[in-house]
Amino acid sequence: MLADACGRRQTSPGALVTALASRPRLPNRKWLGSVLQDLAEGTCSVLEHDYLVRVERAHGLPRGRRQASHRHAGSLMFRDVQYDDLELVVELDGRLFHGSVRARDRDMDRDLFAAVDGSETLRLGWGQVFDRPCATARGVAAVMRRRGWTGALRTRPTCG
Repeated sequence: MLADACGRRQTSPGALVTALASRPRLPNRKWLGSVLQDLAEGTCSVLEHDYLVRVERAHGLPRGRRQASHRHAGSLMFRDVQYDDLELVVELDGRLFHGSVRARDRDMDRDLFAAVDGSETLRLGWGQVFDRPCATARGVAAVMRRRGWTGALRTRPTCG
């Protein structure tokens, strides 16, 4: 709901942080503050937020640039997560904005234009992020290594 409200420009993460500061006895205050911080950094949906938390942060992957704007042939596009140094894009496809033929066609255009510009696109969904975050992190890390990342993947006790 917070991401939707910010996305529709009904409010902003900054305004919500200010409101949170004025309510010291609000339950789950610490968690809510961290979610608002992630919104301010560009996560625009539950799926994007959980990719950041369950896949990227939890496994020590490099921090991507969120909602990265990019122009191709005069059209402005936004990429969910872009790893600039690796020329890698991660697109997170939830059902809300990716269910129609038209939306899917726009997604494929973004993938094509990213490839034209030299980037590789990984398109992930709910299963990869919520059901299999450890396997997803291993897969993303393998692609990152192939593209030059030298970092170490961090495993969690729940990773099999």
